[in-house]
Amino acid sequence: MALSVTPAEFFSTLHASGIAGVTRGALSEDDSERVLKRAFDESLEDLPGDTADLLWQPKVAAQALHSFYRLCQALVDRAMTDEQVRAHCATVPAASHAPSDLLSADVTLRHLPELHGMAKSMSSGDPLIKGIEEAARRFPLSSVGIALQPPPDVAAIQRHAGLWRLYIDRIIDHQDVSRLADERVQLAVTDALGEHALQFAPKLAAGLALASVTALPPIHEPNPPANS
Repeated sequence: MALSVTPAEFFSTLHASGIAGVTRGALSEDDSERVLKRAFDESLEDLPGDTADLLWQPKVAAQALHSFYRLCQALVDRAMTDEQVRAHCATVPAASHAPSDLLSADVTLRHLPELHGMAKSMSSGDPLIKGIEEAARRFPLSSVGIALQPPPDVAAIQRHAGLWRLYIDRIIDHQDVSRLADERVQLAVTDALGEHALQFAPKLAAGLALASVTALPPIHEPNPPANS
């Protein structure tokens, strides 16, 4: 393995295959903007509706990339102490309510669910799992596929029609039943699937059916007739 890897090398491999190598050292000089911007532009092409208000945020994207790299280091370096793992997890950016920030960070953070799955398969008690789940809650658009209870706040996503549609599409693709705990998501998923829920997303169909039963008002038995 190389002694160092550049941000562009790390991201290009991750973006192409979903898997990327890491080293014990930090990423070398930051040369990632070109490849990150290209991936951002590809995301815009796939979004429905007007995307003119979604502007590239290079600093947000770079910070997300470097923090994701540190999470990957924590996954593969089993010699790290719990304190070191928590320090790596603490580098994940704070939550943002700006649609442009969410999509710029998503260029890399969309790989959080795969990283979470690998971490859980290695050790259920690893503090990395909690760290990834905290990041997942901050970036719900990027973390569909990670079961979060209670569901994350999606108000910022819902305010942008394109991001909301992308979020709902990802929930359907991953059949992430945990996100149905949000009533707004329930309604949007129901509308998107229509009559084909059972055919295309059986887990979601079952989740929607359960949610509708739970939402029904309680049945009150009629009062028994009074004794004469």
